[in-house]
Amino acid sequence: MDIDEPGWPLIDDFFAALAEGRTAETTRRYERVRHRLYDFLDTGDMTLGLGTEQASLLEAERQFHDSGAFWSLLGADELVYCLPSFLHATWLPEGDGEARAQITVLARLLKSLARHDLDWQVTKCAYWEAEAAVTQARRDLKRRATEPDEARMPDRFLQQPGPEW
Repeated sequence: MDIDEPGWPLIDDFFAALAEGRTAETTRRYERVRHRLYDFLDTGDMTLGLGTEQASLLEAERQFHDSGAFWSLLGADELVYCLPSFLHATWLPEGDGEARAQITVLARLLKSLARHDLDWQVTKCAYWEAEAAVTQARRDLKRRATEPDEARMPDRFLQQPGPEW
């Protein structure tokens, strides 16, 4: 990670402001989301958000840089295009609390990016798609929390009532 790349301070400042005044547990949860976001930007498949040409260029740049390839080629506008993929099941943690934190942080990151110099003629639709992805991720998480647990004991192992006397 090259600290001089414009994207890193943008993300780091966002997470620092987000963690300000929060409990230690919440701050650690935000830190885990930040590390997943960095990992996503350094290794994730960006074809869905960027298209094949830019994604291929990013993959080629990643061959030369262990981290920071995203910011050496792209900026905040392209980040808006890629963020919906960060809400995919591949990148969402298994735990409901961690997944909820990631979705919430992403929604706040989108609002923070909207206050920066985004090229709205280019990113307006992508921004709306990212907001829709946040809404859908929240619905999916709610549905996941209400679905029966797969680890439930099968009925064949439950004790059947005995004869009544």
